[in-house]
Amino acid sequence: MFGTKGSSVHVQEIVRAWRKKGATVTLYCTRLGTDRPDDLADLDVVEVAGGCAEGPARELALEDAAFALAARILHDGCELVYERYSLFSPVVSVVASVLDVPAVLEVNAPLIEEQARYRQLFDVERAESALGRNARAADVVACVSAPVVRWVHGRVPTARTVLTPNGVNVERIAARTGGRHHDGHLTVAFVGTLKPWHGVPELFQAVALANMREARSPSGPNRWAVKVIGDGPVRTTLEELATSLGLEAEFTGAVAPGSVPGLLHECDVAAAPYPVEEPGRDDYFSPLKVYEYMAAGMPIVATSVGQIPSILDHGRTGLLVPAGDPAAFAAALGVLAADPGLRDRLGTQAREQAEMRFSWDGVLSRITAALPAPRKVA
Repeated sequence: MFGTKGSSVHVQEIVRAWRKKGATVTLYCTRLGTDRPDDLADLDVVEVAGGCAEGPARELALEDAAFALAARILHDGCELVYERYSLFSPVVSVVASVLDVPAVLEVNAPLIEEQARYRQLFDVERAESALGRNARAADVVACVSAPVVRWVHGRVPTARTVLTPNGVNVERIAARTGGRHHDGHLTVAFVGTLKPWHGVPELFQAVALANMREARSPSGPNRWAVKVIGDGPVRTTLEELATSLGLEAEFTGAVAPGSVPGLLHECDVAAAPYPVEEPGRDDYFSPLKVYEYMAAGMPIVATSVGQIPSILDHGRTGLLVPAGDPAAFAAALGVLAADPGLRDRLGTQAREQAEMRFSWDGVLSRITAALPAPRKVA
């Protein structure tokens, strides 16, 4: 919960939003983490370790830990239960039925398919059963994207879903003041966990192409470097790719969420290079990094996939390019390299939109507004 991934950021921001509403929050989790921010130092936390087993035993251990958390909640009592969906947890169904309190299930991804495709899933039936019980018990199933809504309804047609894309904390992430002045050396930032579906190889290819084009520029070449803010399972592969392409690439490793804005402000452009959508699979993500780029006042280049075209206004709050087209991405970088004024305008207008449209308080308000009237939480 106090880690460096986007999921940790999401949990922390929802906690903050609840507390701003005046709620007293207790966080129940199986992995606490060590990067607790100062403003959540007083948060009540109950941690039950999920165990270190592997294979099918790991799935049973996670379910046992979730039951233990549910037992603690029943002992402590609550007036509303809000759970981030995980594969084998029964918490919403248990707590809502026993305590007769409003319940929210937050679904961020089609975890059953994701786990089976990218990791290992042994007991599919158990995972499907847990989702079904929780989705039927929840007063609201909050889904971060339309594909996630469809995925939930495909399994639980009666689920009471509401579409609630991610948001950003514009107080935690400040806008940079003024554009960066450079001597022909520019840096493009990527923030996120280094996983296959984030498109970083395509970004590296685009930056290499941009550098080749700039080398031939009659007005004097600019040189792009890459700052990768995050860590993950494909880091070694990416480091090797950067070397083979002759890129100047800095890998920061995992960093606390509070350190991300400062690292972004050291860069000239921020990138969201999601790859081409695979046939038969929706792009279900709600891109947390794009919201954070906007709040940081960064000019953004992003691929036009999934939810991104509904977030960024091409030419006004960012530049959109086709997915799977490094040449188009490189061309957008070239446009930004040649026009510092455009970089400043895009960043300023992106920040304005983040403030107006994408706060976490607004996300939570849409969720609570969907609760049945007799049990509505203020």
